[in-house]
Amino acid sequence: MEYKRQDFLEYSADSQRVRANLEQSYAAWVETRRALEAMPVSMYWSAKEGTDYLCVKQTSQDNGSSLGRRTPQLEAQYQNHVEAKAHLKERILALDAQLTERAGLYRRLRLPSIPDRQAEILRKLDIEGLLGTDLMVVGTNAFVAYELAAGARFPTGNEETEDFDMAWCRGTKASLLGLGANITGKKTLFAVLKSLDSSYQINPRKPYQAVNKTGYEVELLAAPSTHPLPKFEPFEPMVTLIEQEWLLQGMPLSVVVATVRGRACPLYVPDPRWMALHKLWLAKKPERNPAKKAKDHRQGEVLLDATRFFLIDSHPLNIDFVLSLPEELQPHFNAWCESRHFVPQA
Repeated sequence: MEYKRQDFLEYSADSQRVRANLEQSYAAWVETRRALEAMPVSMYWSAKEGTDYLCVKQTSQDNGSSLGRRTPQLEAQYQNHVEAKAHLKERILALDAQLTERAGLYRRLRLPSIPDRQAEILRKLDIEGLLGTDLMVVGTNAFVAYELAAGARFPTGNEETEDFDMAWCRGTKASLLGLGANITGKKTLFAVLKSLDSSYQINPRKPYQAVNKTGYEVELLAAPSTHPLPKFEPFEPMVTLIEQEWLLQGMPLSVVVATVRGRACPLYVPDPRWMALHKLWLAKKPERNPAKKAKDHRQGEVLLDATRFFLIDSHPLNIDFVLSLPEELQPHFNAWCESRHFVPQA
């Protein structure tokens, strides 16, 4: 089906302002949360052998270690720690209130939102520095980001699902860290899930999937070129999904959205052109679940049309793009162009 420009409901200038304000508040909030998370969990005085020792616990599991006997310098260090932590907590409370207010305005303008269960995972991944560097959001959840980037509500495509798909992007050009990055010492996707809900377990029959006690599924997909994943990541994505390579191409998008319950979270998603063609290809994939093929086709077409109408400056459908396409995707793009009488320009 060909979608016309009038099939998309463009957001007002007021909506764009509210969205920008929400993004600004979230950026300040996540920066403050990261600063708080980087601080020791506690710093305290411990009496021993008639004198006080300043002790520190970096994490809640840490047994604590001594920094030495009480001195004016250690007293100043302790006081700075107490004051800095109190300041960060106060700032987080203020930013929480600001986010709630701005997310409320966002929701009243009927801008696209994301369920809070996914949002909680995404916020934690962002705090840990994993979203956009190691992981990106794929599948239906990404369409919220595409609507915001286009500045228009889509006539179809953003149907809520009961699972959550993420793709591995560390070490690729889709990562915010760029090609070849291999940062160690960070948490893993599975560790983040466990920190939010201890009932998450890797599905032994599908080692690319984690499931909690309510049956909620989080899947990690990975392009063959990214294998093997680091040994410390318990997920084991399938190694044969060539279509995941396409989602690492082009220019990914990053947005901040409000949640259903009036909070905020980030989304980092693949280039809309490549996601659209990925969806059109899936709709023809023989092994694809037949029940999903019609939705795949709708999503692919509406996203290419949205790109043509609203994102052509940032994500051009030009000759350079056509020449970058693998042979598997060329027939799908050509068919779309023919049905729209669209001619890619130089």
